[in-house]
Amino acid sequence: MQIISLVIAVLLLIVFIYPIVTGVHNLGMAAGVFLGLCFGAEGLFYNKMNFTAQRYTVFALFVISLVLIFACAYVMKFGKNTATNQKTVIVLGCRVKGDVPSLALQKRADAAYFYLLKNPDAIAILSGGQGKDENISEAACLKKLLTDRGILASRLFCEELSTSTDENIRFSKKIIDENGFDTNVAIVTSEYHQLRSKHICEKNGLKFASISSKTEPLYLPTFLVRELMALINEKIK
Repeated sequence: MQIISLVIAVLLLIVFIYPIVTGVHNLGMAAGVFLGLCFGAEGLFYNKMNFTAQRYTVFALFVISLVLIFACAYVMKFGKNTATNQKTVIVLGCRVKGDVPSLALQKRADAAYFYLLKNPDAIAILSGGQGKDENISEAACLKKLLTDRGILASRLFCEELSTSTDENIRFSKKIIDENGFDTNVAIVTSEYHQLRSKHICEKNGLKFASISSKTEPLYLPTFLVRELMALINEKIK
């Protein structure tokens, strides 16, 4: 058990510390590192514990890990593409580094582009405000990415006030209402983000379908754990 705990600790620390090197910092990363340290402590001090302490710490770590695995699997189940011919698309924003889109934002733009290309009658609401370290809004960055690839600007509507997923969808709903667009919407976002998007859409009276972009495997655990924490916070609210 000691060796197993140490191996798991090393793997968790590698997976959750790696994003720091590329500038990703969030609560999911911190939670993953903390779990890795717990496994490391279990491995290092296992032989110094009495039998009762060994049994309870192993059981606790096993249960926590199992719950996390099943919870992440459940979230990922909603990452499948379900959009067919929805006429209204909402693209959720993500970080812009100065003027440069993050990898996640670029992938969302790619997913939106291919859908709009296949569905020439569809319009897209590009959602995302401007953060303190962003020279342009996330919506403006998305618009540039799409128009540079030939999507007509007349098909794109920018929502540039939002600072959260809830605001992304809530403010986009205002644009839908003001223009009489179809409330049967397709949400373009990362696969791990679709479940929360679905809940928020339903809360705002929108019928939901998904167009998912893929997250780089080494970043996925960090964002999945962060998303679980956001879902819990959403339920509490």
